[in-house]
Amino acid sequence: MFRNFAYSLLLISVLASCEKETVVRYQADMDAEFDLPTGLNTVETHYFIIRDVPTNYKLNADLKGVDTSSIFNVQASKGLLKSKFGGVDFDFINRISVYAVSKKDPSKKREMYYLEFVPVSTGPELKMLSSTTQLKEILRDELIDMEVRINLRSFTTSAIRARLEFGYAVF
Repeated sequence: MFRNFAYSLLLISVLASCEKETVVRYQADMDAEFDLPTGLNTVETHYFIIRDVPTNYKLNADLKGVDTSSIFNVQASKGLLKSKFGGVDFDFINRISVYAVSKKDPSKKREMYYLEFVPVSTGPELKMLSSTTQLKEILRDELIDMEVRINLRSFTTSAIRARLEFGYAVF
């Protein structure tokens, strides 16, 4: 009797913990470029503001046949940092985070990507982790600003034209 009760309790807890899976309706890819100047130090956090990045929120929704009023969640998908010219190794970066900033209300700022401890073996592509913050309120604007925060583990010896390839997933 106890065994049947235990199995029943286990089955109920497993079924109760199952959630309806959230399906990605579509993903949108974007990119932006910024310059990392030579001579950045290892003490400060360096801030780079990329102005007027198009989100194409309405255009992408229209292309996928999705009514924007039916979108309930937008989250960051892939985040990648590369150099535009040449194969620069990004092993000089110790920590990086990327924020989406509303142009209409700059106090609305949400983290999209981060990497707390960049591996020393990082090569010409720095893959970042996606944050789980809700981005709909900011990305529904057609233009946003991006804020890139970088802490270095060694000095930069040459200027680097960096390319941020990123995107968002719509639910």
